[in-house]
Amino acid sequence: MPPLTFPRLRWAGIGTMVLALSACGDQRADDTDFSLADNGWMAALGNDSAGLPPLPDAEPMMVADQSAPQAPYRAPLVEQLPATEPIAYAQPQGASDYAWIDRADMFAQTLGDAPPDYGFAYDNGVTPWAWQSSDDYVRYAEPIDGGYRYYYYEPGAVSPWLVSDPWYSYGYRDDRLVAVYDRGGRALPWREARARDAYAARYHARARDMRRVARARERQRIEARQWAAQRAAIRRDRERWRKARQTQTAWARYRDNRAETRARRHWAAERQVRERAAVRFANWQREDFRGDAPRFYAEQRRERQMVARRAQAQRQRQQRAQAERRVERARHDRMRDRQQMQQRRAQAEQRAEASRRRAEQRQAQAQRADRQQQDRQRARQLAEQREGRATQQRRRTAQQRQVQQRKVQQRQAVEQRQQRAVRQAAARQRATRQREAEARRVQRQQRAQARRSEQQQAAARTAREQAQQARAKREQATVRADRQEARARQNAQRQQQAQQREARQQQRQQAQRREARQQQRQQAQQRQARQQQRQQAQQRRPDASIRVAQGGGKPGRPRGERD
Repeated sequence: MPPLTFPRLRWAGIGTMVLALSACGDQRADDTDFSLADNGWMAALGNDSAGLPPLPDAEPMMVADQSAPQAPYRAPLVEQLPATEPIAYAQPQGASDYAWIDRADMFAQTLGDAPPDYGFAYDNGVTPWAWQSSDDYVRYAEPIDGGYRYYYYEPGAVSPWLVSDPWYSYGYRDDRLVAVYDRGGRALPWREARARDAYAARYHARARDMRRVARARERQRIEARQWAAQRAAIRRDRERWRKARQTQTAWARYRDNRAETRARRHWAAERQVRERAAVRFANWQREDFRGDAPRFYAEQRRERQMVARRAQAQRQRQQRAQAERRVERARHDRMRDRQQMQQRRAQAEQRAEASRRRAEQRQAQAQRADRQQQDRQRARQLAEQREGRATQQRRRTAQQRQVQQRKVQQRQAVEQRQQRAVRQAAARQRATRQREAEARRVQRQQRAQARRSEQQQAAARTAREQAQQARAKREQATVRADRQEARARQNAQRQQQAQQREARQQQRQQAQRREARQQQRQQAQQRQARQQQRQQAQQRRPDASIRVAQGGGKPGRPRGERD
């Protein structure tokens, strides 16, 4: 992330400016995320406070003719400001959400009770007061109902970094709202902060317009009695922030992490000047503002000018010493160059002699290498002959092993085929046994179903016979029809079973013929059983006819009821 950069800085103003930010460097943010970086902060703390530029010229205060101070014109409240375009929101992360109010608090503590540097005419009679630091930090204050509204600007900025009224404070970065604080210094959660973005947009627009007007219009002198009357209100706002920082642990932790002690030490010079200005104003007030208005920062400017002249003289002495050292270094460089030239010549001669020796050595080495090459060639030829004979022997041995391996593989293949045939036969036998078992299970189910059907039919016939004694002749016809129908169904079932047996016989051959004979025996038994059942039914019907005749021809009624 890029470090915070500030335009229009004076030669030693970076340290002071970053300290006034109270460890609150700046980075770009997107629409959902914003963070701060303290780049340059520790370096700024190490700068000498005496090196700060002189304070800006403050307009001398004036005393009006009337004894009572005139009440200032009040600016409109935020609800009365004109509506403007919505402002974008960028949410900070971590503890950096207290950076904006902490930076403004550090700046306010540095200014203390010092009178404003100047005022300027704004709109509808409102005259904001302005404080400008030595490195162009600016605070404007305008009166409103309930107190003062403050605008804080970075050096050279046209937009504020914070706008604060007696109830809320709004932090900005790159023309976007990044934080909202309540009266007690608490950083509002994201949803609560977004609920006030309309007011934040109005304040941002007024702050930009106020900054533009302040730069364009002539500065005005501050009326002394008016400042004396309003000084306590501004002090109360500053104390309110101090108490809020003590109660808000997150804010206090953020301040502690930013080395407040070193920051105060760095700002000691300017803070002392502001405190002396407040004391001189208080003394002038005790004298009822008699005499000329004090020039609060003239002495400080003279001290800064003397420090600047001493620093300039010191820099000039350093520059002359540096020039002399450069001349001396140039003389030494020339001497070193001549020595290096002589050394290079001697080294060149040594390299030539060494090259000649190396050439002779290379020639002798080449001769020895030729003889060695011839010896190696003869050795290679002998080795190749031996290797050829060994290769032939290895090839014959490999061929023999391959023949043996093929024989072993053939025997293994025959054994594997035999094993597969045995396994397949066993599998076929198991499958045949399973099919036969399944067929027997189906037959048992069919026989059980036939028995249940016959039982149900017999029960139905018995119920009909008992219920229809009065209609014996019609019942007998019905019974015969039922028997014929039952025989037809039985014949159909037998035909279906015969068809199934024929299909199974075609698939299972001898096993199916044995099952067919068994089924025929079972069917004969079933027919015998049904024949017996019919005979029993015929025997029961004459008995029923006799009972009907004795009962007077109307079954189901006692003799006494027939009369």
